[in-house]
Amino acid sequence: MTRTPMKQVSWIDTIDMVAAVRGSGRGFMVLVCGGLGAPALAMHTQLGGSMLLLGSAILAFVVAAVKPGQASNGGLHGAVAAVGAYLLVLPLVLMASAGRDPAQISMTLAAAVIIGAAAGWADVRRRQRKTA
Repeated sequence: MTRTPMKQVSWIDTIDMVAAVRGSGRGFMVLVCGGLGAPALAMHTQLGGSMLLLGSAILAFVVAAVKPGQASNGGLHGAVAAVGAYLLVLPLVLMASAGRDPAQISMTLAAAVIIGAAAGWADVRRRQRKTA
């Protein structure tokens, strides 16, 4: 009997790129809406504007990560989609002089990876429990 070599699966094969791009677009829209609303709210209360910006970033990364399509690795799919959403909004952030802080950019990118991975993993796990 002859053995057929097993095909190695690349990390990119474990995510659904179409779903990741769609998720990135949804997350981008949440980031833009939050980014536009935060200065308006900050005119009334500084803390409110900051909290809206933080909350919209978290919500955007979660929105980007859910609906993984055919992805077999939900955590990786969520991280890719959330980072994609942030990379889409990054040129808008860089237009403002306050947005050019490398520490803030890297921490937001790290938050996108962590929140996206957790949300993607949880969504795939929830879907698997529904079908079982």
